[in-house]
Parts: sequence; C-alpha cells; structure tokens
Amino acid sequence: MNEHKSTGSPMSWVTTWGTAEENFIATPEGMPQPLANTTVRQIVRVTTSGDEMKLRLSNRYGKSDVVIRSVHVARQINADQSTIDPSTDTTVRASGLEEIVIPAGAVTETDSFRFRVSALDNIAITMYFDTAPQTPDEMTGHRGARATTYQVPGNQVSAETFSAPVLTTSWYFLADVSLMSPAGSKAVICFGDSITDGFGTDWAVPGKRPDTYARWGDFFARRLQANEGTKHISVVNKGIGANSILDAWPTDAGRDRFSRDLLGHDGVGYCILLFGVNDLLSLSDTGKYDRLIPEYQKMVALCHENGIKIYGAPILPFGKYQDYTAAAEEVRTKINSWMRSPDSHMDAIIDFEGALADPADPTSILPKFAPSDGLHPYDGYETMAEVIDLTLFA
Repeated sequence: MNEHKSTGSPMSWVTTWGTAEENFIATPEGMPQPLANTTVRQIVRVTTSGDEMKLRLSNRYGKSDVVIRSVHVARQINADQSTIDPSTDTTVRASGLEEIVIPAGAVTETDSFRFRVSALDNIAITMYFDTAPQTPDEMTGHRGARATTYQVPGNQVSAETFSAPVLTTSWYFLADVSLMSPAGSKAVICFGDSITDGFGTDWAVPGKRPDTYARWGDFFARRLQANEGTKHISVVNKGIGANSILDAWPTDAGRDRFSRDLLGHDGVGYCILLFGVNDLLSLSDTGKYDRLIPEYQKMVALCHENGIKIYGAPILPFGKYQDYTAAAEEVRTKINSWMRSPDSHMDAIIDFEGALADPADPTSILPKFAPSDGLHPYDGYETMAEVIDLTLFA
C-alpha cells in the first residue's frame, strides 16, 4: 500500500536511506568472511523522521538465492560501535515470514513494521544468514559504506554488543530504507561517482576514519534538517567510486544504472547530477564530448518524464590530478558550458565547481580541499553542501 491515512492526512512511502547497488569485482577484499551461519550487523543513517519502516534487500548480481533466517532492526548507540539499544530491537518479516529469501537477480521488499526514528539516527540492520554468494562477482552490496559492518558466528541478531567481530566497511544485500512520510515529503537522489560516494572520509586517507558521516550528502542532509522548511526532504546517495557514465567499471556504467537508481526508490522528487569526471581521465582527444552529451540528455528526459526535478552540478576541476590532460579540460569546459545553458533543460545549477575552484588556477581545486590528489575534495565536502540553495527543495 502506498497510502496511509490513519493520521488524518495523506501519507506515502519515501526512501530515507539508500545506496547504489554494485558487485564486488573491483575490491574482493571488501567481502566479509563466509556468510553461512553468521550474523552481520550493518549501520545506516536515516535522513528523515518517521515511525513506520520497510526495507529493500537486493541480490541483483547473485546467481543463486540468498536465504536470511532472521533480520532485526534496532537503534545504534554509538556511531563506531556494534552496540544497539535492545529496547528498540524489532523483527523484520517479508510476506509474514521471519526467514527472508532474496531470489537470484532480484530485490525483495519487506513487510512494513512499526519503528520510530528521528532524522540522522543511525540504525543497525542485523542479518543471520543461511546461504549467500561467496564470490565477488555474485556479491551484491556497496563497497564504500564509510561505516563499519560487524560480523560474528552463529545467530546473534538480538545481541546488545558483538564480541570480537570481524570488521569491514561495506554494505551487503541492502538497497534502501523507506519511511511512511507526511504529504509533500520527497527524496533527493545524489547521482555520481567517488566524489559523491565520499572517497577520503575513511581509512583511504591518513587521519580520516569511517563512521563520521562526512560526505557532501551527509552535510546536505544535516542542512535540510536544520531548516524547518526542508525537514521533509531525504537524501539518497547513489555514488559509486571509479564509476563513469560510459564504461561498465567497476559495475554497471552510469548510463545503464541511472534508471534503476532514480526510479527504484520511493517518493523521489529531485536528482542532483554530479557525474562524468572519470570519463575524462587521460583523454587524448575531445571526441568523447559528443558521446557524453546524449547520455546527459537522456538523464534529464527521464527525470522530467517522471516528474522529477534535475539539478546539474558542473564537473569539478582536476588540473592537479595525475590523469589530467588538455583534452580533458577542453571537454570538461564544454560539458559545463552546455549544462549551464538553456539547451540542457536542467531545472537549476548547483555550482560545486565555483565553490571549490582555485581563483588563481580555475582548472584546479583549491589545494586545501583536495590535498592528496587534486581530484577528491574530501576536505571540501562541507563547503559543497553549504552552496546548495535549500529553496530548490522547499
């Protein structure tokens, strides 16, 4: 059911958290230990408030069914620990059953259940596995969770704290979390690559660590919740590290996953498109411009066909990155000029580029924002969120 009227006003499902589904071919070390007869506790942060929830579980890349004997949801106590509040421990079912099967190549939606959360709460989704794929090419999840996942032997779905867990920083078989939300509530899809995925906010950079929620989308969610007129807006991060629009690495190409990442969630009203830099790396000629523009046009058209506003974010400068070329800069400049023009049919522009570019060298990001490689502005993610005009979402 998509309508809920018990409060006297229309309610509908809106995704409050989601991730971009991928397989683990690129980084097989991101896989957990064998899953059979183990419990895995995964942490996600909701971006809006509600008291009725449902989950989507994905086995999109699997060639055999995933069987989960039990799924529980509870509030996490501290962001970097496995401990839950046991008073909130809730059993999740699908079709009325505690054992949930996710068919090969499919997504399973759970039954709805009562579970009260406030915006920016961390929740623990704990699964006790029967069977699941054991090879990277069949594992569905997300490599760049930037949050710690905990694995222990046996059935410990209701354990308050895990003892000596195996740790990873990936999500497994999770697609999204939706809340029954007040009329007018909408989700923002943040579609992109590693810059949206949050590279540089965990162990990949010295001095950084996971569980800090320091991606630009995280800062954006905080701003939305601090503003009374936008508390009904949720943020869904659909970034995948190393992904490009045209090429299927490390998972489906951006042009091939856009439709499912946009329309596979509840209540989507907006899309922020920051994508394309990986298509430009090491370019020796400018011919790719003519291949990329039609893909952007398809994305804009798909949004508008579905009543979704799309906000273009021009590609960030990367002049100090090792794979920068003059041809890449020419294509980047042409794409950004097109995006800002009426011909793009973007509903608005979000100018991350202007916020991060070095005034003395506009082909590069200010060094203070991207100190390690000149490409990933992990010290500028908060600045990116600050330049987003919240009236676009009011």
